[in-house]
Amino acid sequence: MRKKTGLTATLAVLLTVSTLLSGCGGSESDEAGGSSSDPASPMTITIANNWNAPEADNNFVQKYLEEKFDIKIKNVKFETETWKEQLGVLLASGDIPDILAVDGTVGDMVQWADQGVIANISADEIKQYMPKYTADIESVDPEAWAAGSYNDKNWGVPKVWSNGATGFLPAYNGQWLTAIGYDQPPKNLEELEDVLTKFTFEDPDGNGKKDTYGMTGRGKDAQTQMFNSIFAAYGVNPYQFKLGADGKVEYGATTEEARSALKLLNKWYKAGIIDPEFITDGNGEIQTKFISLRTGMFDTGMWHHLYADGYFGLVAADKGIDLVPGSPLTGPDGNRYAMANGALQPPLFFGVQLEKDDAKRQKILELLEYVATDDTGYLTTLFGKEGETYDLQDGLPVLKDGVNAAEWGLSFYNPFGGKVSAMEKYHFSPEKIEFRDTYTNIEGLNVLTDLMQSTVMSSKAQYEAILTTLQAQYYIKAITGEADTYKDFDDFKAQWINSGGQAELDEAQAIYEARQS
Repeated sequence: MRKKTGLTATLAVLLTVSTLLSGCGGSESDEAGGSSSDPASPMTITIANNWNAPEADNNFVQKYLEEKFDIKIKNVKFETETWKEQLGVLLASGDIPDILAVDGTVGDMVQWADQGVIANISADEIKQYMPKYTADIESVDPEAWAAGSYNDKNWGVPKVWSNGATGFLPAYNGQWLTAIGYDQPPKNLEELEDVLTKFTFEDPDGNGKKDTYGMTGRGKDAQTQMFNSIFAAYGVNPYQFKLGADGKVEYGATTEEARSALKLLNKWYKAGIIDPEFITDGNGEIQTKFISLRTGMFDTGMWHHLYADGYFGLVAADKGIDLVPGSPLTGPDGNRYAMANGALQPPLFFGVQLEKDDAKRQKILELLEYVATDDTGYLTTLFGKEGETYDLQDGLPVLKDGVNAAEWGLSFYNPFGGKVSAMEKYHFSPEKIEFRDTYTNIEGLNVLTDLMQSTVMSSKAQYEAILTTLQAQYYIKAITGEADTYKDFDDFKAQWINSGGQAELDEAQAIYEARQS
């Protein structure tokens, strides 16, 4: 098995604790890497995952797949919180798993590709052996292959999350809306300003105190989700690349649309309808303030968070709050926009040894096609055995009380659980799908996603840290009024461009033009 080069000395030292890796023993490394060429024994496929570790080997799902595909599976079980350290130990030994179903980022992909850890795989071969899965991901996003593209090679099986293609939605306290005379959520920025103003000054909770605000923002832990609805109404995500009216790539933060959104937010901040603590509020504070009746609106949830079984839906119901989802707001240009993260995710990685093992590589692709797109394969790997571990109730698999998923090996062997559109029928009830479509499949809705979503950009790796800091500092100051949205915005834009932003724009433009050719 090919050894990984370029690892730090620290990881080499960690070899002394390699026994912490469940299912990995040095005596089995030859079996994991060479059995595909041995006609006398089943091919051994090593699967590493940092989620849903089975309690023991030879569990139900493992044995099911072994018999189905005439293979032997070797389990590599990582701890969710420390999987990178554990993987580093394993890679330092040269024992690279065949399938790396871990939460690696695009940055990890680049590092592992450069270090000779992961395999580059022909997209045509994936399409040949996984035709149904390919059609599924491309129906969600035709650019599904972009996330795995690096140095003109493809570095794994693409993954998408269709919910990521849907936008963030505003949501409101229904009792407060009624109290201020609204029988439906606001539809545009003017109505939203009126609602936030009345939430702040008209005692919507009826306690006779001035202790409410219209909304707060996610300034502490995710500024990329700060005041989603307001920026989106202007047709911009300030943390994404977009195509300008002239056909050139722009960065949202430096556009005139962003300037206008900041100007409006500053107006609202000065008017007192935005909680001044938005700078230090994160997702937890947003949730707490909404259910404790300090704020009456938030816009950091997606449709599934707002449904009755979503985390916002559950906590609101627990407090007796009528959670009312709103639609994306119509902006100054008369169009309606929603801000989205995008569907693309880093791919499923294969160990570099598979580049030279056609038989094993193709067997794995066949296995993945089965667990992703075959009803029996999908249900068995995620839910177990019908009648014993789960029952189908109105078409939805429901685990039986007392079933230990780890004992049965559920989910560990299927890296596509919840990420295949054709299998949504096993996760969402018809009512839930109807709810989703009501708030996301809106005629005329424009969903804003990053033109460069999950694309490897060398300039971004070089400059992102300083550019993100520049933006975060200026945006907070612009909203609070410490900086203006005229000369100070121009100065910020110039500083952003001169601190690496122009390099990012040039690279993004080149990538965009290459895609069009």
